[in-house]
Amino acid sequence: MNKLISRFLCLVSCTLILVSCDTSKPQQGQQKQGQGRNKEREQNRTYSKEDNELQVSMFLYHSDEINSQLYYNINNNQVLYRKSDSTGDFIARVKVFYKLLPNADAKTYYDTATVYITDRSQKEPQTKYITGCFPLRINAPQPCYIELHISDVNGKRQHTHYIKCDKTNPYTQQNYMLLGSGSSIYYSNKIESGSNVLVNNGRVPFHKARVDFFMNDYSLPPPPFSQREPLPYPSIPDSTFYVTSMDGHSIPLKVAKRGIYFIRLDSASNATGCTVMGVEQYFPKVLSHAQMIAATRFIMNKDEHQKLLDAQDKQAAIDNFWLTLGGSQDRAKELIKKYYNRVQDANTFFTSHIEGWKTDMGMIYIVFGPPTKTYKTQQMETWVYGKEGTPNSATFRFEKINNPFSDHNFKLIRNASYSYPWTIAVNNWREGHVYLDTK
Repeated sequence: MNKLISRFLCLVSCTLILVSCDTSKPQQGQQKQGQGRNKEREQNRTYSKEDNELQVSMFLYHSDEINSQLYYNINNNQVLYRKSDSTGDFIARVKVFYKLLPNADAKTYYDTATVYITDRSQKEPQTKYITGCFPLRINAPQPCYIELHISDVNGKRQHTHYIKCDKTNPYTQQNYMLLGSGSSIYYSNKIESGSNVLVNNGRVPFHKARVDFFMNDYSLPPPPFSQREPLPYPSIPDSTFYVTSMDGHSIPLKVAKRGIYFIRLDSASNATGCTVMGVEQYFPKVLSHAQMIAATRFIMNKDEHQKLLDAQDKQAAIDNFWLTLGGSQDRAKELIKKYYNRVQDANTFFTSHIEGWKTDMGMIYIVFGPPTKTYKTQQMETWVYGKEGTPNSATFRFEKINNPFSDHNFKLIRNASYSYPWTIAVNNWREGHVYLDTK
């Protein structure tokens, strides 16, 4: 297995060239809240999928105390190929500029570099994924941040991404690699239920692993004005089993059901581990009737929801619900497209230990749409809808929760004053209009 992983760590299916180091300082946050790590970064349209947004799947893997690799997966339909005058090849290039920062808002940095990912094709390029990795030497004595700016050299699409990096604990998520059939690499820990996965940790030799399984369900967060707080994360597993390692660094895992598989090595007292999340087919899309009905509950009343649950032909019942709201087939189709696109975006942006559409952030995003402005600190996010400071604007604040299963779990700070904007938004949907449609 160690030989297999070593081969993957050297695998780069595209040409990577380390070009330069930059001595410029990172831009400071535009609005302050305290000092240092508490500074807020103002970002416009943070969760809005624009036409120029480059979608990239990435994960950081620590192979030892110093060496790490950043794996990437890019659909080549998003990048522009140009034909070379000299060779006749079709060439696409993606530029990756990264900074290694002590914290998210640091004025200084450990390292910066630029990497170019190049893909060549002698014929007109066919649809495929550009995959590979590039090395990172991270010898930080404490958790740090990687700020990435990714852009298509020939086109206009770009992407900015932040990754929290922690090499101080060899048992955390970034020390695990998930492999599928044919030793293929998973670029996410969201695995389709029914799959077989090889879970590898190259830093820690172990004899066996404890796996706690937490069943998934369709429970939704309470509305933003509710006094009831949602359960931050499950604490009592539905089942527990042990898997013996044959090589001292990996275990096979059958992702049999939807839910959380929390893997800890040898000692059950170790609080940190690897999370594998069993999801439905085609995730982050929502295609099953059960998920479509549950995700629409935000704008349904109790009787409507129960009627869809009891329906024999659930697809017809879902279509009829939207037709009733829209008043015409064309309007209903537009509502369905926009609503479930938001559900899919919520899965993409906010999935933690549960699907993104079931989180507080997902709930607000689905009903209200992408925020006009977003302010971020390491422990808080603030979403603003409308012109800030005006009577018609709405502001939602989310605080980060320490979660053993995920580093991306935020809870809405609920308030009774949210009843009015929530009612306005829901009624807007029920009157056949996409609330705060930005396109």
